[in-house]
Amino acid sequence: MKSYYRIMLGQKSCYAEEAFKGCFIGADFGIDKDLTQHLPDNWRDFNKEFIPLYLEKHPDKKKVYAGLACGMLWTITKGILIGDIVLCPDGQGNYYVGEIIGNYEYH
Repeated sequence: MKSYYRIMLGQKSCYAEEAFKGCFIGADFGIDKDLTQHLPDNWRDFNKEFIPLYLEKHPDKKKVYAGLACGMLWTITKGILIGDIVLCPDGQGNYYVGEIIGNYEYH
């Protein structure tokens, strides 16, 4: 069964066109490391590990915001599955639509 996700590609969708043309979605939230070995099946376990790292890099943010950011990072890297559909606003009132055709890769 396909799932549908609405994701932003950068602040105010600044990377939406680039991602659409390059056939990828992406996120980092300031966590610049390969997450391949850090993707448990449960997002709560991911958040336990990465909220402290996020807050270290963003000391001005509250824990709730860190939890939302890390939860979205887990969703993009582990929760969205091959065959799922993503809707990405272009920042001008329109949406790019794509289907996931591969698993998470770190670049």
